[in-house]
Amino acid sequence: MKKILAIVLALALLVLCCAGCGSKENKKLLVATNAEFEPFESLTADGQFVGFDIDLMNAIAAKMGYEVQYENMEFDGVVAAVANGTTDLAISGLTINAKRAKSVNFSDPYYDGAAQILIVGKDDAYYTGTDKAALDEQLKGQNIGVCSGYTGQFYAEGSEDWGFKKIEGANVKIYENISLAIADLKAGNINAIIMDDSVAKEAANANADVAKVIDIPLTVEEYGIAIDKTNPELKEKIDAALAELVADGTVAKLLEKYGL
Repeated sequence: MKKILAIVLALALLVLCCAGCGSKENKKLLVATNAEFEPFESLTADGQFVGFDIDLMNAIAAKMGYEVQYENMEFDGVVAAVANGTTDLAISGLTINAKRAKSVNFSDPYYDGAAQILIVGKDDAYYTGTDKAALDEQLKGQNIGVCSGYTGQFYAEGSEDWGFKKIEGANVKIYENISLAIADLKAGNINAIIMDDSVAKEAANANADVAKVIDIPLTVEEYGIAIDKTNPELKEKIDAALAELVADGTVAKLLEKYGL
């Protein structure tokens, strides 16, 4: 009887210990991103993820009691990574769109100032349009650079899902990142690049000797966090944390920090 009692007590202690260990375990969110989208996400020389999206995601996770592990990948793959369960979330300057919403849930919008604009050569005198309609007309028949999977690609090529008509006669060239597109603009192989405004301005400033922006919006967009559709509770938690960060001024401070 004493042996049985000792075994029962030992098992009880083991269960309590395991429960205690579990409660102290760090919960982790696996988050997909494409760290080539300054000022929203990029990598430092020593491989650290930085940017507005990164700071925001870290703040959201902290509110929820989670740690974050980022997975850097091509932009084309970030939504798919969430949809197929490879990651829990994706934050990567993702425009909320009906097509993407078929495969993932989106958080409430966290940035509503996004738009597509043009990057052109520093000495360009062709793109004189003062509104979207005039620029759309001038883009006809041009050699246009876009980044793979970005809204600019759908804008130039046309997309029923996005509600964009193809730019008539345009020769659309697709690049893996904005740096490659800028290099081809410099070489004279393309006439203009269509890109998200904040990133376009950052890229043009970094290459001011060869590029400038035409700061006229071609689109109006909102960014959201892509969330696994099989986990609606996670969306609720993220939206609640995001609302708190808006209310306490954290989001406003981050927007100011990154000049957005």
